[in-house]
Amino acid sequence: MAALLFVSPAIADPASDWKCNAITEIPVDERIAACTSVLEAGKFGQQGTIRARLNRAGAYNKKGAFELAVADYSELIRLYPRNMHAYYNRAYSHYQLEEFDRAIADYGEVIGLNPKDQRAYYSRAVSHSKKGDLDLAIADYTRAIELKLDQSVAASGAYSYGGDLAPTAPGPSAQFNPLHMAAYLARGVAKGKKGNIDGAISDYEGALALDPGYPPSYVYRAGAYRAKQDLARALDDCDRAVAFGPKDPNSYLCRSFTYLAMGDPQRAVTACDLAIERAPKAASPYRSCAMAHLQAGSPGEAITYLDRSRELDPREPYATIWREIAGRRGNVPSTLSEATAKLDMTKWPAPVIRLLLETMTADELLRAADDPDLVKKKGQICEANFYTAELALQRGVKEEARRLFGLALADCPPTFEEFQAAGAELKALEVTP
Repeated sequence: MAALLFVSPAIADPASDWKCNAITEIPVDERIAACTSVLEAGKFGQQGTIRARLNRAGAYNKKGAFELAVADYSELIRLYPRNMHAYYNRAYSHYQLEEFDRAIADYGEVIGLNPKDQRAYYSRAVSHSKKGDLDLAIADYTRAIELKLDQSVAASGAYSYGGDLAPTAPGPSAQFNPLHMAAYLARGVAKGKKGNIDGAISDYEGALALDPGYPPSYVYRAGAYRAKQDLARALDDCDRAVAFGPKDPNSYLCRSFTYLAMGDPQRAVTACDLAIERAPKAASPYRSCAMAHLQAGSPGEAITYLDRSRELDPREPYATIWREIAGRRGNVPSTLSEATAKLDMTKWPAPVIRLLLETMTADELLRAADDPDLVKKKGQICEANFYTAELALQRGVKEEARRLFGLALADCPPTFEEFQAAGAELKALEVTP
């Protein structure tokens, strides 16, 4: 009977071991099956078990089966509670599941095991930022900038077992480390969200000092200049982004946003069409073009672009909101009720959609916009006022629309599309912003 146990299908053959641990690309399901065979065989020792568990979890992450990845990483941590790789990659799985507190805790475990782990600080900062804790994010980005790249960690492949929020190709030295550049840019974004535009510009310039030819740094700085209404500098940065990155759609969107801020929607349309040529399967450029067409007085064109945006990303709520606004201006039947089936109606901006469906009042929308996070509250109140103004405008109540657009212009963060759109609406109503 004992001999029968040794011929069980659970025994892993050399091919399974190779497929489980191969550095070369292996189909995800084949790697999962191979690693499962290795684990069930139980004959490869501690290091073999660790590698197989990490590789199977990484394959689960790649497949999008994040819960199964968490289970594998958790089992590793139970057996080997000081395994930094397992904590780091489980944090990524938690992040993808939008379990940000758990992701933050796991990155904290990594930092506890290695207080100089630059990538863990960066990734924890991303998680804090996603959660809306901008001060904590800024602190972690700052620590990532202060630290030098740990070459021993980079060389060990510590982050190749699942997923990484940090740049995946560490630079050869601390003198040029893409993670430093990414941290400057991300910290600048966080500062901008807090209203510290000058601090954001300083960080974008820190990134440019590391690589003066990196287009996204110019795109981000252009956005900050737009927030300061320094539109000439903004356009100059967009032009530099195009010069350094002629194939980057964001460089052309940068021009489009700046032309809109300058009150030139026709040139904005031309610029965002160039962005679409470079990324025809990305949803966001179509929405940007739709905004330009609306401000140019072409709701039919806007609807075409918004329908394409929703086709590419049916779960993105703002394209649905703007499709409703464009449809009302163009006297096109609403598709809002049908679209809600594909949207997450449990979180913002679902209350805005309910306002447009007329199942929620303006006062109820303002109450729904309240939030203990002051940054989030400011943004949601901005949107509540703006979209209530749009509804008032459609109903012909122009004085109320003027009042609410004025509130949106005064309160919206300058980086919000509603800020620029409120100024355009007020100008169309012959009110100087």
